[in-house]
Formats: sequence, C-alpha cells, structure tokens
Amino acid sequence: MNFITKLWLRLEWQQKHYQPTIVKSDEEHVCAFCGEHYTGNFCPQCGLEFGRERFTWRTMLLNLMDLWGVGRRNVFLTIGHLLWRPGHLMYDYLRAKHRAYFPPVPLLVAICLLFTLLVHTFDINWDQDLDLDIQDTIENSQNTTYDEEVTDREVKEKMEKQLISIEKMLKAEKEWSRDHLEYSLIISTFLFILLASWIFYQSPRIKLTIVESFYVQTYIACQMMIVAIPYTLIRGEICASETLPYPLPSLLSFAILVVDYHQLCGYSIWGTIWRLFLMIGTYLLFGTIIGIIFTVLYLVIPIIFT
Repeated sequence: MNFITKLWLRLEWQQKHYQPTIVKSDEEHVCAFCGEHYTGNFCPQCGLEFGRERFTWRTMLLNLMDLWGVGRRNVFLTIGHLLWRPGHLMYDYLRAKHRAYFPPVPLLVAICLLFTLLVHTFDINWDQDLDLDIQDTIENSQNTTYDEEVTDREVKEKMEKQLISIEKMLKAEKEWSRDHLEYSLIISTFLFILLASWIFYQSPRIKLTIVESFYVQTYIACQMMIVAIPYTLIRGEICASETLPYPLPSLLSFAILVVDYHQLCGYSIWGTIWRLFLMIGTYLLFGTIIGIIFTVLYLVIPIIFT
C-alpha cells in the first residue's frame, strides 16, 4: 500500500511540475539567406531558424502541415499531455507557457476535421435514438383517440403537421452539427464557458475569467475528441452524450471533466464533482427553458393563430 501511495504521489508531482525543454544556442551563426551574424536560434533579420539552409523534404512537410494548423509547434506533445496531465496543461497555458503547447482553437479544428474524415471514410453511423423517439411520438399522436368534446379533427391534423415540421427542423439541425462538428462543438460549449467561469471563479489554484474559461473549454473539447476517435472506431458508431455536448457517453465525459477541473482548479475530488453537478444541472435547466421557448414558438402559437 505504501508503494502504491508513493507511486501515485510521484506521478502527481510529475504532472504538476512539468517543465518544457527549451534548447537555446549560444554560438554565433551566419544566416544562410541574408548573411546576418547572430547568436541564438533565429536570425533577427529574416527570421530563419538556426540549422535551416536550403529547402528540404522536412520543410515541405511542415508547410503542408501549416495548411492544417499543425506545423510549427509540437502537436503530438500537446495531445500526449491532454491525456496524461490535462488540467495542469491548461494551467500552464493560461500562465504564459504558450510556446510549449499547441494553441487550442487550431487543434480543435484539426481534430474535428480528422474525426469527420474518419467517420465518412469508415461509414460510421450516429446513434438513431433521437430519430426513433420523434417517429414514436408521431405514431403515438396518429394512433391517439381524441375526445371530440375537447378537441376536433382539425386541431389533431395541425398538431401532426407541427410535429412533422419539428422533426424536419431537428433532423436538419442534427445533420448540420454532424457535417460541421468543429463549429457545433464551439457553439454548444459556449454556455459551459459562462457557467465554468462562474462556478470555478474562486478556486484555490486559479480564478477563471470568461476568456480563460474559453481556452479551457476548447482544450477540453480537444481532449474529448481525442478520446472519442478510438472509442468510435472500436464501437463502430458515435454515441452522442445525452447531457454533455461531446460525442461520448455521459459518464465517460463526466469522468474526464472531473479529472480536468480537479487538476486545473485544485479542489478535492468530491468538491470538483458537486460543482460539476451544479454546472451540468444549470446547463440542463437553460436547455429546458430553450426547449420550452422553442415549443411555444413553433408548436403552440401556430396552432392558436391558424
């Protein structure tokens, strides 16, 4: 038991005290392009990196990767840290260690593009729970016997038409979110950004502002997508979460959030869990209010005024 405790404490120390390796050359160099004499890693005149002379295959590969936003910084190091020490990585990035990690927004776009490419390449299907629920609702409404004293046939037909129109809108919205996964993730996590900056503002380790919460949530979305890729390939379909805006089961997404905010904010495990329950509960409350407004606008009002 003591061995396990020491191993866990050592792993936790390594996660908290990671220092990126920065190699700086102290020798004097002559730039191969402009002939400038300088000391350091980059030419102050033209910006050429030390050791780069003529264009090589590596140069071409980096230029191609720059097209996708993953060329100049160590994206694989960032992905590894998102799986090993995610909360500490976010803390380091918010505390000015920008050059050590890949920026979160380009990383999210690149990972979502990779995820979408894999989904279309392997013909992976999304879960059909929403479509089945809507279809069951329509069939139940068609098979329901209405009391003629309460309603009439015209109201019943209008209800069925509104249900069909809502079905089409929900399908269109779901298809758009699938085809534009990188945008739908950013939009769906905007509310999480506001809630996280409110709930975790007075944390022991860091006081999250709205802007900092944006970067945190973007890194969390990257982490969720990284975990979702092998999960999706093994499962053969995308299991969309019922409570969280990530293509993973709710319990797995929640466990990842607990680890992230526990490392980032410094709360205990249980302190992090109840705050996340509060955040998700508030998120669902806002979602319920939006759903009620949507129902009133597209279902109740057209029936009353037609």
